[in-house]
Amino acid sequence: MKSLRAGMEMVEYRTLNMNIMARCAELKEFVGARTVHIYVSSVNNEADTLGLIYGMLDQGKKVVVPRCVPGKRSLQHIRIDSLDDLQPSKQYGVMEPRYIPEREMHPVEFDLVIVPLLAFDRNGGRLGFGGGYYDSFLASCSCPKAGLAYSFQEEEHIPLEPHDCALDIIITEKEIIRVL
Repeated sequence: MKSLRAGMEMVEYRTLNMNIMARCAELKEFVGARTVHIYVSSVNNEADTLGLIYGMLDQGKKVVVPRCVPGKRSLQHIRIDSLDDLQPSKQYGVMEPRYIPEREMHPVEFDLVIVPLLAFDRNGGRLGFGGGYYDSFLASCSCPKAGLAYSFQEEEHIPLEPHDCALDIIITEKEIIRVL
């Protein structure tokens, strides 16, 4: 999947992402959310979130982005006020916020969580990047969990381990998939 994403032409990448953003923006869970936890897209043509982040900040939503805890497989959840609050992480090079204790938020405060993925199935199965950072986090969230993906990332079946948490919604350039 990484190589398929990396092989996309820029025009295709932009077109697919405009459609994903439009579908996400019409999602009732997104429209009604006041606090959204969302990843910052930055690697290997993953589904773009920068436009969504700009839009949410303009709408006055609270935007919370993950920060990898060095030496652990866990995330901190930091509210940002601008993309200027982000910097490249030393661990993976992805954009993440500086740690500011008074901006850290707890998963019970989120109305919606939007996560990255490498592959998905129609049962909400999600193949992540193998670091395990999202596993315990998603298990602690009671709000809807959505993944952004390109339709070509769909697989017939993603095996779930006992610690894996299925997604409730997958948003592609073609459709919104609701897991029953």
